Amino acid sequence: MRARISLPFASVALPPLSCAGSIRAYITKDTTADADAAGRTNRYPASVYCGIAWYLDGTSEQLGDDLCGVRQLPATLLLGPQSRPLVTRNPGPVRTFGVVFHPQAFHRMTGLDISTLVDGLLPAEEVLPAEWRALCHRVRSAASDEQRMELLEEHVKQADRLRNALASEGSASVRWMRDLRAHAIVEGLGDSVRSLERLARVWAGQSLRRLGWLSRAEDTLVRARLQGERSGHPPRWQDVAQSAGYADQSHLCREARRVTGVSPGELVKRVQGNDDSYWFYRLWS
Repeated sequence: MRARISLPFASVALPPLSCAGSIRAYITKDTTADADAAGRTNRYPASVYCGIAWYLDGTSEQLGDDLCGVRQLPATLLLGPQSRPLVTRNPGPVRTFGVVFHPQAFHRMTGLDISTLVDGLLPAEEVLPAEWRALCHRVRSAASDEQRMELLEEHVKQADRLRNALASEGSASVRWMRDLRAHAIVEGLGDSVRSLERLARVWAGQSLRRLGWLSRAEDTLVRARLQGERSGHPPRWQDVAQSAGYADQSHLCREARRVTGVSPGELVKRVQGNDDSYWFYRLWS
């Protein structure tokens, strides 16, 4: 039985431990039974991860800062790490399936330079190597989401020669950075900051500093929201900032805006309210 968090129209499922060093999660969404789904907006945070999304029914379009339509997204979408919040819109009902990869694992399995994918929303069939394009076709043709997950996991087990010995330790949002260091050591590339900095952009797309604050912000905001929900009281952001290692509350607020586009307090209000555009934040915990 997979660990899963669900909303009425979307869910996040986790991979088995054997694939946890490569696959972060699966995301599914189905609004085909919702008469009011047309024009629904989707908000996503800046992210260190890579992913592939299949639009099985319906379409999606990327929105600019003024929420005007920019362009229709590919039916099989390759997402690189995102350096800023992302907003999309579904013109009508959709049924989607997506997989989220740790960036250094995606580089290892595909051979792609992750720095070329940063902020990318690309046609998967034009970027991925041949065996991954064939996998994308099999995933789209599968009879169920469970079969899609099994196809991806089998492919990962075959392609991923490095087993993440740290997969059971620490929070998932920062664990992958230790895997990056472990991979450098296994490949004989050393574990110095200088060596990792040179390789971080190829393996994970961004500088170590940026990867660090993105991962810390994700982990901090998720933990604060969950603690607030359990206690029934709004988070004390000064205490949250101190426990997470930020200089002060203002430092936390600045980084939260860079990741989500809003302040921590506003994010909690929108996630806990009735704004459906923040559905992803409700699931990502």
